Amino acid sequence: MIEEGRVKFITDGVFYNPRMRFCRDLDMVVFSELDSTEYLDALAASGVRGIRAAVEASKQPVFNDLNPKAVEVIKQNLKLNGLEAEVYCRDASILMRERSFEHVDVDPFGSPSAFIDSACFSARKYMSVTATDTAALCGSATNSGLKKYGAYAVKTDTYHETGLRMLIGFAVREATKYEKALTPLVSWTKEHYYRVHFRVRKSTSQAGKVYEKMGYINFCSKCLRKEISAMGESREKCECGGKFILLGPIWLGELKQKDFVEELYGKTDGKLREFLGKLKEEVEAATTYNLQQIASRVAERVPTTLGVVERLREMGYQASRTHYCGFCIRTDAEIDVLLEIIKDLS
Repeated sequence: MIEEGRVKFITDGVFYNPRMRFCRDLDMVVFSELDSTEYLDALAASGVRGIRAAVEASKQPVFNDLNPKAVEVIKQNLKLNGLEAEVYCRDASILMRERSFEHVDVDPFGSPSAFIDSACFSARKYMSVTATDTAALCGSATNSGLKKYGAYAVKTDTYHETGLRMLIGFAVREATKYEKALTPLVSWTKEHYYRVHFRVRKSTSQAGKVYEKMGYINFCSKCLRKEISAMGESREKCECGGKFILLGPIWLGELKQKDFVEELYGKTDGKLREFLGKLKEEVEAATTYNLQQIASRVAERVPTTLGVVERLREMGYQASRTHYCGFCIRTDAEIDVLLEIIKDLS
């Protein structure tokens, strides 16, 4: 018997990842703030997330898993917690094509790409997505990223950022086929996974406007410079003489809704509050840099991240630390400015 949050459950050989407990803990805080009741746990496995959603966030979960053994375990776990719910043993994509849900959650083992189209079709108000195929998203497996997400990426100094924006960009593009606009309420990358919670809005005009926040990052592997290009734009040469590598199409818009994250922050404590505090303080610049890697290229000592952030703000730039890397910063300043600061503070 396993206890997690306010529920107890068994696995009986069905997949369960204890390392994702932090994610599920944070999910419950998110779910509690959503104005929805119906919740589809599309790839439920043991059913722990959906059961927690019922007990801790007052949702009415619907469970699905293609594995008959998982379905039996879910039913047992519902009884253990005194709950009743619909439980399906279906191909998740087909189920989501046949029925719409207020909130759809896609948390597969590996890539969610095969399920995103149907999830976008089904979701009426909210959609949550997890991806653990970090190599495909962060640029370590370029061809895999192209096949699964239709975007080109190589590994940069802040590859975590690339993966998160690539995942969001893919989901946003898929939703526009159904005249739906997705807005990230909160998103993060941690350890081996990416997690995004979207608000879904059915609107032809808004679906078209999301492409204003899509584009490319021009990345120079020689000097680590990053520049933003809108859809239809690009640059070939970097100022250092190197050749830009075009990453994308990628999401260049906001990674969170600040007011929403502040609400979550105010209702948590401990590690959740600490993590949300980092998310809350992040500025919305789309370019990020790793100070360690920049400093190593110019043979300078690495200054404190906070010191660089404070100097950038004094100069009038947006700047903050990132939630995923102690030496990474998010800023709209160009790399030349960062080099000057690093030399000055070293």
